[in-house]
Amino acid sequence: MSVPMGAGRTEKGEVRKRNDDAFRVFCSEEFLAAGRGSLFAVADGIGSYRAGGQAAAMAVDQMALFFRYPEGEFAGPKTLVELIWKANNAITRLRTGQKEYYGMGCTLTALLVDPEGRRAIVYQVGDSMAYLVRDGTLAPITTPQQEGDTGKLTNHLGLGPSMHIQRVRFVLEPGDTIMLCTDGVSGYLSEDDMVAALLVDDAPEPCVDALVTDALTKSEDNITVVVAKVPAAAGDAWEE
Repeated sequence: MSVPMGAGRTEKGEVRKRNDDAFRVFCSEEFLAAGRGSLFAVADGIGSYRAGGQAAAMAVDQMALFFRYPEGEFAGPKTLVELIWKANNAITRLRTGQKEYYGMGCTLTALLVDPEGRRAIVYQVGDSMAYLVRDGTLAPITTPQQEGDTGKLTNHLGLGPSMHIQRVRFVLEPGDTIMLCTDGVSGYLSEDDMVAALLVDDAPEPCVDALVTDALTKSEDNITVVVAKVPAAAGDAWEE
């Protein structure tokens, strides 16, 4: 069984006063032992003071429950979709029920790799991005859910039943690298910058450090990136 290697890092950056981003990497032996695959997530908070960062933390923390669902209730990728909706609903209740959380919300981009390391599904809500590097070429997996050139989000967690989830399925190949990042990275680094950093090493940690180091010199936003290196082969897709 080939399993992905993953690493992530978040930084406040040189301009913002606080960090409203969050990430989680679930590919340690503890999580792999559950036999449910591996999971990677980034989130970018929006809203009033502290509320955005709290929303982002709530969203990525919810992902851990994917590995703790009772066996009789676990339904593979459908369970992850259910958890994203639960995070959305919890954030919506705070956003609409308490004045200090007015405007609260966050983006969420998550990568789920099946237990054999063969197939992947990316889930996106908002404009945090996922990219695939294959054979030295970078291609976006997701599309920002925003209004034209204004950058205004048209979708995020905290919108109640109006929230929607973009899903992209694909087969992994040996040597693939997948990057998840907030717009503090995707909005400031060129494709050449990203490819150069993602190819500095076969392990994810040096790639993450290279991306963050570059972004710190260019970005005016919080900086969060997760890199997954998945030495996988073709296989049967999960049903959803």
